[in-house]
Amino acid sequence: MEIIGALVGCGVALVIGLVLGFRWTLGPPWHLIAGLVAGGLCATVYFVIANWVGRTMPGLLDPRLVGLYFLALAVAAPVSGLFGAWFGYRKWMGRSLF
Repeated sequence: MEIIGALVGCGVALVIGLVLGFRWTLGPPWHLIAGLVAGGLCATVYFVIANWVGRTMPGLLDPRLVGLYFLALAVAAPVSGLFGAWFGYRKWMGRSLF
């Protein structure tokens, strides 16, 4: 159950990074920073939702696994958002780059 939420959070960070990179109009370093921030926000939202579910429905989630997956997601989601922003920005620049 916990791993599904972490994978969804990482996927959402990738999609948000793609959208940000594709629609970004400023210079190259700023879209990467926006992808990192989007990934960090996705990791934070995962932790907040898991904390809320754990408090309202005791025994449903294992707190150790939530913490472990949050630590992994705190690294993987910003990297995923950064990759999505980079790829979206490169795709926006034109097809001749690929």
